[in-house]
Amino acid sequence: MDNLCKILIVDDEYLLRQGIKHIIDWKKEGFEIVGEASNGKEALELIDSLKPHIIISDIVMPVMDGLDFAKIVRARYPEIQVVVLSGYSDFDYVKGTFKLGVNDYILKPKLNPEEFLSLLKNIADNIPNLRISTSKNNNILNINLELNKLISGFDANIAASEEAAAFPDDSFFLIGCNLKRIVENSSMSLPALKTLISKAVKTYLNNYSHYELDITKDIYLVLVNFPNKHYDEILRKLHVMLSDISSKCIDIYLILSKTFNPLNKMENTYKNSFKPLLGYKFFFKDKKLISYEDIPINNFNEKFDFKYYSDQIYLLNMPAALNYLKEYIHTSIDHLSISEFELKTLFQNALYNIINILDELHFNVEAMNKSKLEYFQQIDETNSADELLSLLDNIEKDITELLSLNVLQMNDQVISKIIQYISKHYNQQLSLKEIADEFHFNYYYLSSYFSSHIAEGFSEYLNKVRVEKSLELLRNEKIPVSEVSYMVGYSDHSYFCKVFKKFTKVTPTKFRKNIISSKRGSYEESD
Repeated sequence: MDNLCKILIVDDEYLLRQGIKHIIDWKKEGFEIVGEASNGKEALELIDSLKPHIIISDIVMPVMDGLDFAKIVRARYPEIQVVVLSGYSDFDYVKGTFKLGVNDYILKPKLNPEEFLSLLKNIADNIPNLRISTSKNNNILNINLELNKLISGFDANIAASEEAAAFPDDSFFLIGCNLKRIVENSSMSLPALKTLISKAVKTYLNNYSHYELDITKDIYLVLVNFPNKHYDEILRKLHVMLSDISSKCIDIYLILSKTFNPLNKMENTYKNSFKPLLGYKFFFKDKKLISYEDIPINNFNEKFDFKYYSDQIYLLNMPAALNYLKEYIHTSIDHLSISEFELKTLFQNALYNIINILDELHFNVEAMNKSKLEYFQQIDETNSADELLSLLDNIEKDITELLSLNVLQMNDQVISKIIQYISKHYNQQLSLKEIADEFHFNYYYLSSYFSSHIAEGFSEYLNKVRVEKSLELLRNEKIPVSEVSYMVGYSDHSYFCKVFKKFTKVTPTKFRKNIISSKRGSYEESD
């Protein structure tokens, strides 16, 4: 192995760190980028394990800036050389860093590869016991650069002889994880976690050719070349490795792609076999190694029917609405038919619908509105499908309690107001839609609501009120029978007669005659 000068990059700008990593063919020049950090605090956690010879550090960074960082490095690690990166062109500001033992500086706007490399070589030449090799013949050291091009969709410049030397076996797979997801649930920093996994992979897969790839700062990814007959043995080693490092980070897990060959299938495998699996840790709470074979064939493509769901809420058929939601979420989880993000978004939208519709129906949803953001945050923060389902059960209980407290009180108030309104406006061309608009109710909800509390339903009840009013009017002989129908709200006299007979068993004319006859009989008796 060549004697490489190890470099640690410290800068809060991810793109700049990536730029430095790829601005120079480092290994060809005798250097190796052994790590990166976004601030001084993260970098201090890495120094003991990475043992860099040179640190390239920004000045202005969050958490711990470059000045404080350089001061600590000089005190603890006097042998480490520090080069300052600065976005400031004012040399008076930069020169103050030399009092802290900084070896040199370079301005970001003038980050010229040749000058940068020359500066680092001058520094490396003065490091005791370090003699860097700048052999330009060992292109295998730089295979990572070509692999990163290949996985990003660009043509790689790897000669057949170089590929054969770098990858002697017949099969490949990709293995890695979403570092950011693990960090969010642990106390480790992202660089420290990456270092932990990297060391473990190098230890447990030391018998196989493997290369770490740079996709994004959040994803750790390794290409492994192996004899296909060793697949089961490698799986066993990976399980042991994960069990080992779980003691340091309990949330650790790895995603394993399907195997592939030849090498030029790597980009397709990453996009279609590895990357989609990154979101499935949510569905495999206790699995440490999630492989492509663990994902069931998805034969569930049904879309969530928000219209049906909303209609059930409007009708206050909440059990049906919530059961539909729960069944859909359960089925989606069982079939892995939608991603974690899609599942959580669906749940949040469904909850939002419930609160909005109940508010529209004049329920007191103040308590739920106050809890809405808390509910949404709880949904976002669930780390597994089991947690999401448990939260759904809890929210269902809250909604059920809300309805039980409101329904009885609402029934008496609303029905009383509607009956009063009909009694006052019976002689107008009333319709259920007009009443729904008047009381700001959903038409379908009001129809179901009215029929469940008034035995006749809306139309029959309105007819009943009108007939009762017509009975009073028909007792007045001065009002023509034909005019009575219009006075109680019927524009069609024949229809009025039909409705009247249905309720009284006689026609309006016959009813009046009976009234008249009854009166005359009373007069004759009095005579």
